[in-house]
Amino acid sequence: MAHPLFTPHGGYRSLDTFMLATIVYYGTVAFCRKYIQSGRQTEQMVQAARSGRQNIAEGSERSATSTHTEIQLTDVACASLTELQLDYEDFIHFSGTDPWEDVDENSLLIKQLRLDRMQHGPDEIRRFSQAVRAEMAKFERWLKSDDPAVIANAMVRLCDRTCFLLRRQLAAQGERFVEEGGFKERMATERNKVKDEANDTPACPKCTAPMRMRTVRKGPRTGETFWGCSKYPACDGIVEMK
Repeated sequence: MAHPLFTPHGGYRSLDTFMLATIVYYGTVAFCRKYIQSGRQTEQMVQAARSGRQNIAEGSERSATSTHTEIQLTDVACASLTELQLDYEDFIHFSGTDPWEDVDENSLLIKQLRLDRMQHGPDEIRRFSQAVRAEMAKFERWLKSDDPAVIANAMVRLCDRTCFLLRRQLAAQGERFVEEGGFKERMATERNKVKDEANDTPACPKCTAPMRMRTVRKGPRTGETFWGCSKYPACDGIVEMK
């Protein structure tokens, strides 16, 4: 059973974004080895592709204790793949051809090709390796083309699809942070639960939330203690000390 301090985390191999980023990374390594003459540009493109993939994985793992860090790393992944996409667009430009339009048949097929979701379980690393080969085979007609402009166009569309899904992932992460708070807030909640149980804290008569021992700060009763709602100032329920 998961500890309430830690949100569900990991499992990045089952994410469509991680699978697509892996295809982009492996495809970029093959493309640069064959078609990019500049060692510096090869290094930059491969590093951008690798950054996209690795930051998705790291963000997934770090989500256990920091949604803030998870959001940052997901954003970095998207930014890295956008940088890589521009490199492919430049390659298409300098090859003297036009990039595919959004309504081009190839663009639509790459956008709509369904990925098979991998489930958690034993031997996950080996199964993922096999899954990558199976998923890459779906894009083989483009990624193994004899025309480098076709490959570059396919990579542009793969980067675009991955970034679209990463932006949706970012939105979901932001909503979860607003609803559930961060790690420090969960720590405070769990510590207060323990204190409440130890002190036999009463429930708020107005909203039923646990109460906190508070001290009157001013007035004729300064220094006296009472039970105040833990949700104050949203709720001003109080219970007098007996």
